[in-house]
Amino acid sequence: MGVSLVVRLSAFSAGLALAFVSVASGAEAAPAIVSRVTDATADGPVVVAIGDSIMEGHGLDPSDAWPALLAGEDGWRLSNLASDGSGFVTVGDNGDTFADQVHAAVALHPAVVIVSGSSNDLGESDAAIARATDGALTALRAALPHAEILAVSPVWNDTAEPDQLRTIDADVVTAARTIGAIDLDIGQPLDGQRDLLQADDVHPTAEGQAVIAAAVERALGRPAA
Repeated sequence: MGVSLVVRLSAFSAGLALAFVSVASGAEAAPAIVSRVTDATADGPVVVAIGDSIMEGHGLDPSDAWPALLAGEDGWRLSNLASDGSGFVTVGDNGDTFADQVHAAVALHPAVVIVSGSSNDLGESDAAIARATDGALTALRAALPHAEILAVSPVWNDTAEPDQLRTIDADVVTAARTIGAIDLDIGQPLDGQRDLLQADDVHPTAEGQAVIAAAVERALGRPAA
């Protein structure tokens, strides 16, 4: 795909101001976070993905997840921290929320962090989701003041996107812009395409993951608004 992600994001985010804030570190021990590593090149940028089972590539080989597909194309050293069931508020199968993944991401000293909202938070209080989203992204920027942070809109299945998922995405966009991150709206690339979903009608097939990866690439190619 030619130009590296770091170069593209640096150009895409030129002129954005970064917000620096101080946060207190929690005393509780963080749950164990499983990192799926893709070392496309020893010289590539360190990129960390924070998200849910769709970003993880549930039901597929880890190399089929859309962040891993981009890593292979762009030569990243990717650590995919995304996990089943996790959200900004919702505790996932590994006992983690996105705040826990943020904590794990910081220790990896990434040049780029990719994060997305999640349908796993559907049904939770809008106020609680907004607070947790702002807190996680604020903490991420405070700990990584020079990293590029890329907030990708959440992926739904082949049916109409729930209203609350749009609210969740709006919270991410607001928090991302506050901290000088880049928000990318990739639309709903799986809408109306049941053949791109696994039997559970939730998780993308390998082909569906490739469609999501392509949508992210298209969004990155757009000029800054």
